[in-house]
Amino acid sequence: MSTHFPYEKSFINQLTMADKHPQTIAQYQLTLTDFFNYQQHFNETFATSGLLADLTENDIKVYLAMLKNQRGYQQSTINKSLSNLTGYFNYLFEHRIITTLPTFGVKGQPLTSAQQLSNWPEQLADWLANDDLHVYTRACLLFTSKAYEASEMLAPDFYQDLAKLNFSTSEHIFLSKFKAYIEPLQSQYQTKALFLKTRRRGPEPQLSLSALHKYLTGDSQRLGVPLKPVALYQQYILWYLRQHRLDEPTTIMQTLRLDATSLGYYQNLLRRQDLRTLKANQ
Repeated sequence: MSTHFPYEKSFINQLTMADKHPQTIAQYQLTLTDFFNYQQHFNETFATSGLLADLTENDIKVYLAMLKNQRGYQQSTINKSLSNLTGYFNYLFEHRIITTLPTFGVKGQPLTSAQQLSNWPEQLADWLANDDLHVYTRACLLFTSKAYEASEMLAPDFYQDLAKLNFSTSEHIFLSKFKAYIEPLQSQYQTKALFLKTRRRGPEPQLSLSALHKYLTGDSQRLGVPLKPVALYQQYILWYLRQHRLDEPTTIMQTLRLDATSLGYYQNLLRRQDLRTLKANQ
């Protein structure tokens, strides 16, 4: 197996031991592979020496500027790239592989609420661990990240789909809290449905879409991010497509549970977003 950046194996091992999600680890690898490939081609000092000590704060800034100005990356993606670089160089510093931190003085740019929403899946682990958010809000976010729309997760038989899904450790931790919350209601209503009214009003015990909106609206104010089911679903699909531009369409359709027409719609939407970003940065 080829090495794409210095100390790749030991760094990835540490991420794995820290129980980072496989997709998070993959993003670290992509960022670092791209960063060092860029340094080899456009940083004459590093390309000549190959020494980590020759990487400076300015090299980090130049790389991030390239992501913005040449590739048209959104600020949320640039901030994530910086976060991945920071995690990597912190690891090297803590293990005394380097004696200075080239990322120390580089700060990410603040995001607007719209920008935060476009990148919300990367904040999911933190939001799931935030007990200030209602369990229904967090469950909606989690199931949306599995490519389900709100109408699907509110269906009485959605629990059958849930049994087929794979979850990370942090997601399992939240699901145990969700289970503790929902089981008394399931017992009360004699149902296995997952979104249930806390007080029975009307013939059906299932939570309505409008009721779910109320939970999301309250937590939107806490997070400072608009949490609307349709927007969350759309932004998740677009976020996934940005991360998997080179994947086979059949694989994407299977993962996102989309047919070819729907996939084409979202890919066109992503292309329009990319063009707007490029024009804004020109």
